[in-house]
Amino acid sequence: MEKKILIVEDEFIVADDLQLTLQQAGYQVCGIASSFKEAKLLIESTKPSLVLLDIQLMGEKNGIDLAQELKVKNIPFVFLSANSNQTILEKAKLTEPFGFLVKPFREKDLLVALEIAFYRYEHSFESKWRREHDMRVDLTDIISRKENRRDRLALMARALQKYIPFDCITGILKNKDSGDLSFFAQHRIGFDDYQYIGINELVEMSGEKLSHLTTLLGTGSSSGDVAFQNGDEFRKMLKKNPINALFAKLFGFSSNLELTFNDSHGDIFSLNLFRRKFNGFDQIQLDLLLSLQSTLTFILSDISNEEVSAKVTALIPYGKNQPSKELFKGIIGKSSSLLNVMDLVCQVACLDTSVLLLGESGTGKERIADSIHQLSLRKNKQFIKINCAALPSTLFESELFGHEKGAFTGAIDKRIGKFELAEGGTIFLDEIGEMPLELQVKLLRVLQEREIERIGGRQPIEIDVRVIAATNRNLEYEMAEGRFRLDLYYRLNVFPIYLPSLRERKEDIEELAVFFVKKFCSKFQRPVPIVSEIMLSQLKAYHWPGNIRELENVIEQALVVNVPGTDLALRQPLPRELVKAVEKTEPEEFTAVKTIEEIKKMQRKTEIDYITAVLKETNGRIRGKNGAAEILQEKPTTLESRISKLGIKREDFS
Repeated sequence: MEKKILIVEDEFIVADDLQLTLQQAGYQVCGIASSFKEAKLLIESTKPSLVLLDIQLMGEKNGIDLAQELKVKNIPFVFLSANSNQTILEKAKLTEPFGFLVKPFREKDLLVALEIAFYRYEHSFESKWRREHDMRVDLTDIISRKENRRDRLALMARALQKYIPFDCITGILKNKDSGDLSFFAQHRIGFDDYQYIGINELVEMSGEKLSHLTTLLGTGSSSGDVAFQNGDEFRKMLKKNPINALFAKLFGFSSNLELTFNDSHGDIFSLNLFRRKFNGFDQIQLDLLLSLQSTLTFILSDISNEEVSAKVTALIPYGKNQPSKELFKGIIGKSSSLLNVMDLVCQVACLDTSVLLLGESGTGKERIADSIHQLSLRKNKQFIKINCAALPSTLFESELFGHEKGAFTGAIDKRIGKFELAEGGTIFLDEIGEMPLELQVKLLRVLQEREIERIGGRQPIEIDVRVIAATNRNLEYEMAEGRFRLDLYYRLNVFPIYLPSLRERKEDIEELAVFFVKKFCSKFQRPVPIVSEIMLSQLKAYHWPGNIRELENVIEQALVVNVPGTDLALRQPLPRELVKAVEKTEPEEFTAVKTIEEIKKMQRKTEIDYITAVLKETNGRIRGKNGAAEILQEKPTTLESRISKLGIKREDFS
């Protein structure tokens, strides 16, 4: 069947060229619209397979307004744009387009973008079906298991976790005739570990009387309640649901997904998934849970009335494709934000999808990239790492794509590029935000066309490489400033993973500190000291703008000057400005949602404060041993450029 394309573009010449190119390529152009209103009429009458959509249109409503309606109608679309401000880009991103083309573009760019868009659209249905199928198989397998109730509930939690991340799951069964209640909860305390909470454990944790808790459990959700609540909606729900309010207070939850239904006997079963993340759940996850309602009903009805002892049992290994914790070697911590990252890694690793790792410097992006490769089907092939910030622009193309002998002055031999070396494996492009614009175009074409050309080469070379990219920059801001290409961003940002900063996972600081102490004591061949309580409190009070890398340096420095046989303590104080700033800022129970601009200002101020504090410590010295560049683990030229860009003046630190 011929695919129908609707062109929504208010420049006649551009629209006419698009129509000619598409028709020559075998597509049917079912119409050209220049406004929101005209496009809506054509969509209803022609039912296009895909819409090519310019962001800027004639009239009050633009392409983003139309994109929101296309998303509801489940019609794929590709944005066209010459340039846009940051606000427009952020709104465009929320519509989840299937591609993005920056004007001007080649005919081949257009056709490749359409191929990718159709591929992603078709596979989104296949992916949804596969998730449902795999999840149903995992859950059905639990029915035949012989373990006790507690272990089977842990298995159920673990099976759900692979597809719908959560920090806690609770279940309440109310007998329709007697009114008797059966309750359980599985609280996630590690990557593979769940803490069972029954009614007796809940009494102990909450300090409430059994009779009062039983009353609260009986006032839970009504049959037929199906919803997800995030942030403000979650808080409103808590006022009406005291048992959920109790769990939110005990564990600090900020969102939930709720499914209440009748089992085969007419008894009411209420299932709640909780997360600490502010926007933890969405409609896709709710639909997935709804599709498995009959399977969940069978499992929960089967095990809900079994007797349970008070002893917490260990989790039984489960599932053929469940990754071993060993594959996250070197990634330390059990905070919910870190566990969420591990869940996303497990979801995407077995696919060939491009991954974009986001987060501040020192948060462990390279380790996460390595884990994705080790969990993938490409694990026995090459894993090539490239630091885009460290490569001179003159060598970048040769380094990535290679060159033929005699291609340029100094090319005395043929060179195989990194993409060819990574054939069949994975390539990790670290600090992708530092890549010059002229090279971004070439990288985009390689990613889209799956082929490279060596400098001086005559034939394109097909490649099969998975790309993982990482950056500590805000790419939306970089795009708005014209320093990063829109189309490259959308090509890389297929599956973004945000790595939390150390200040967002302070509960992991003690475990990280102990890990680094053991690591350096092994290196120095010294006995392992105990980290003093005073030092731990100091570490937890600090803001850690340098994240895990900075913590590692602090621990190493403390060990170097530590007196053998004594507890480990800080000998060199942490920058006072940041400690004081943290001490004054106590987190509120519920913080207001901040705009992207506010968050960027906060991040910029933190970066300025930290760099200024380090420059004060070094008396303004950037280069050389113990200079600011060495402390911050930056190249001196990079740090000087950053200081200039942030507007830091000598009088700020002298």
